[in-house]
Amino acid sequence: MKKNALVCAVGLGAIAASISAPATAQSAPADLAETAEQANSSAEAIVVTGTRVLRDGYNQPTPVTVATTSELEKATPTNLADALNKLPQFVNSVGPAANSQLQGNTAEHGNLLNLRGVGPLRALILLDGLRVPPTTFRGAVDVNTLPNLLVQRVDVVTGGASAAYGSDAISGAINYVLDKNFDGIKGVAQYGTSTRGDLGNYKVGLAAGIGFAGDRGRLLVSAERFDSNGITRGDRIYGNDAYAAVGSVVGGGPAGRAANPFIFLPNLRLGANDFNNGIVTSANSPGVNNRIFNPDGTLRPVVRGTPTGTAGTFVGGDGLYLPGSNTLIAPLTNTSGFARLSYDLTDALTFHAQGTYTRSVTSYDTQAKASILGFTFFSGNAFLHPSVQSQLGPNGSFVLFRFIDDLGPIPTRETVDSYVVNTGLEWDMGGGWGLKADYTHGNSTTKFSQTQFQIQRLAAALDAVRAPNGQIVCRVQLTNPGLYPGCTPINVFGRGTPSEADIQWILGDSRYRAENTTDDFTVTLQGDLFDLPAGAVSVALGAQYREQKLSLTSNSDPAIPLDVTGLRGIPANRRTVFNNTNIGVAAGDLNVKEVFAEVAVPLLKDRPLAAELSLNAAGRITDYSTSGQVETWKLGAVYKPVDDVMFRVTRSRDIRAPSLFELFAGVQTAAVNFTDPHTQSGGSIRQLTGGNANLRPEIGDTFSAGVVFSPSFLPGFNLSIDYYDIKIKGAITQQGLADVVNECEVSNGTSPTCDLITRPLPFSDRSAANYPTEVRLITQNISFLRTSGVDLSATYRIPLGQGELTVGASANYLDRFVEQTNSIAPVLDRAGYGINSQTSFAFPKFRGNFSLNYRNGGLNIFVQENVIGKVKIGNIPGDIANVYAVPDVKPVFYTDATISYQFEDLRGQPELFVTATNLFDRKPPLVAANAAPGLIYPTLFTLYNVAGSTLTAGVRFEF
Repeated sequence: MKKNALVCAVGLGAIAASISAPATAQSAPADLAETAEQANSSAEAIVVTGTRVLRDGYNQPTPVTVATTSELEKATPTNLADALNKLPQFVNSVGPAANSQLQGNTAEHGNLLNLRGVGPLRALILLDGLRVPPTTFRGAVDVNTLPNLLVQRVDVVTGGASAAYGSDAISGAINYVLDKNFDGIKGVAQYGTSTRGDLGNYKVGLAAGIGFAGDRGRLLVSAERFDSNGITRGDRIYGNDAYAAVGSVVGGGPAGRAANPFIFLPNLRLGANDFNNGIVTSANSPGVNNRIFNPDGTLRPVVRGTPTGTAGTFVGGDGLYLPGSNTLIAPLTNTSGFARLSYDLTDALTFHAQGTYTRSVTSYDTQAKASILGFTFFSGNAFLHPSVQSQLGPNGSFVLFRFIDDLGPIPTRETVDSYVVNTGLEWDMGGGWGLKADYTHGNSTTKFSQTQFQIQRLAAALDAVRAPNGQIVCRVQLTNPGLYPGCTPINVFGRGTPSEADIQWILGDSRYRAENTTDDFTVTLQGDLFDLPAGAVSVALGAQYREQKLSLTSNSDPAIPLDVTGLRGIPANRRTVFNNTNIGVAAGDLNVKEVFAEVAVPLLKDRPLAAELSLNAAGRITDYSTSGQVETWKLGAVYKPVDDVMFRVTRSRDIRAPSLFELFAGVQTAAVNFTDPHTQSGGSIRQLTGGNANLRPEIGDTFSAGVVFSPSFLPGFNLSIDYYDIKIKGAITQQGLADVVNECEVSNGTSPTCDLITRPLPFSDRSAANYPTEVRLITQNISFLRTSGVDLSATYRIPLGQGELTVGASANYLDRFVEQTNSIAPVLDRAGYGINSQTSFAFPKFRGNFSLNYRNGGLNIFVQENVIGKVKIGNIPGDIANVYAVPDVKPVFYTDATISYQFEDLRGQPELFVTATNLFDRKPPLVAANAAPGLIYPTLFTLYNVAGSTLTAGVRFEF
């Protein structure tokens, strides 16, 4: 079969020349060199990810990390994404074992790669150089949906790549490259477990490639399945200990300030709620207020534990904590299939069509399925103990909070069905010119279901009274007959009530369905314009047209007012369909028209002190139907004074366009308790959020400069050092409620943000009567972010005995990670700091991998040390609200090891392997969150290993 230049896209021959491959400790240059030789033997030209220019041996100026599948599997055999996240370029990625947001309204589950820590939406995911459609309704791509078995390597462009690929490549691009020339049959079967006997998982896969019609055609197919059981928080250290970050000085003012810094304590209780019993937080009868229900329905005084510096939080005593039954690592099942057909229609024209289908299923448990949060109960409730009823009198009422863990947590299931179909033509036009045309259609459908209380039915069931015949019934059945047929009254006064059977009528499934659709047409013309003394001037020209659609439907749209006819006692902040998860709807579409061009100009070659000097320039004009025209570009240069040393530099302008959800999300509403600085009064405020059709693309400016050293006097040694600096202006974010009100207040009512606040009286009135009734939080281009640092990579390959030893090192030094979330927020440099929260972050100044790989015949021994540098908890200069009095987290070391043996003389050359991750069972450092006790697992999820030591054994084979 004729091998077109583009078949070897992202080939490793250029990597061998530019030595950007050592940027990952997972890549062994020996294997890379062999791959490059194979690529060169079957291709007329080599393409490197990050550029569209075709030329043998082309050294592009943009750094590219190359990780072969075989090397990634040595470090982490579960899936490629888990292995990639061990590279120091990836920070705060979301994955099954690195996600503190196990809640239904985040829609950010799966494996979401976060390059440079600037967010998954700012790194472009590619499959063979083509954009992968989003899989979550917020616009991110779960890379679990990509086929793994036929992936030859993953290329990571660690710099802006919008000029080459379009929007979203501010931090770079991650390109999964398929082995499209595979011939034969190969497969894998493996099983893994933790050393504690849980977290069982397996992976099976089979792939085949065959040529036909005299090798003019080729058919590739693969199928694979990965399944992991998951674990609960109680299965690991800290999980049952009810940790939180609380103030250290009782009566010292707001917790987390300099006078009352945070500390980490276990066995905490939140006094405003209660675990299983039920606490009365307010009542118009002194004998009922601030009391706890006993199992028999009587009341007793609240027993408070030792006060902390956080008002209302105590050590021990009565109160709320979240138990260890919540999910820590979510179970995951991934099933995928892939097929590709290519055929040489003529010696110069090749057709291909391919399709991928993946189903990803995850499930998790969070909080309590049954909880009573601030409902009002009235005198005459049929389940009140006579002693309580007598204290209430005929007109009394009280507010109850109860977290009913006896009935188990909230079960949640998410299913993502994703398919991508691509077809195209590659035409070798002769004379060094080629044309490629591609059409891609992608569809991803997420279905979410979570079982929880329905608010209307809950309110009806809680309001229990006696009918004239003495039977206990729902009050609404007497006042509004037929409105809630089948209503079953429930008793919630004290542990042991209600039963599972009692609540069945109240339970319902909060559901949403999100569908993303993408249609993408791309045409690219590549070739050499003319020759210069140093070589040919190569160009790439093209055009692209893309349509995207989002449809998000829900049975719990919070923008629709809840009908409370016949009901009473519902708190203002619970007037939604369901008790916990209520998802607003969204619908919208856009189209994008683009033209692009790139040129590579060789200026000098094989001259004294100028073995190579070349320039690269790329530009793209993009027109969005939603926001208009925007331009991106890149300028770069490569200089090799001698063959052993290469300098490279790039400067680029990149963009991230707003996602369809950010543009078109429907209105969502929530009641929030808030203290208004303008009136110095507190209350419940209606908070509205939603999309903003006027959003503009984010603008990124990236500079990188580096040197690659491949000394001829030390064969097998390669070293690369690259500096990067990324600035993002007009970053898209949603300003917080307090930020909106404070910005208006600081401006004395003149800021445009004041238009987002609804008050009953003019701004000049500061009385309590002017407390705001509504605040609209709009997604806006108001944030600024800048990060810079240095990547270092080195490899050394030497003979050792009868085999070969490869030593590898890959590291990142983070110089700064500066962020300002809005115009009046402080400018914070988070480099070296971390905080645990619902949106936790951790940016160690240093991350690195160091590896040894010894190969002797069929025996291969691999050991890798992953190093995470010191992290300071809180105390970021300028952040006065997150002051901590806790020690820094010292550097953490994780060891991974693989031993394998390949029986080269047997049919299929089976390779048996055993891999240990976190070999020495390093426990996660304790970093608690300023939240309800036990709500958030007390460590930095996205940084530290929470699974503990795991073992995987299996076999790979290839015929």
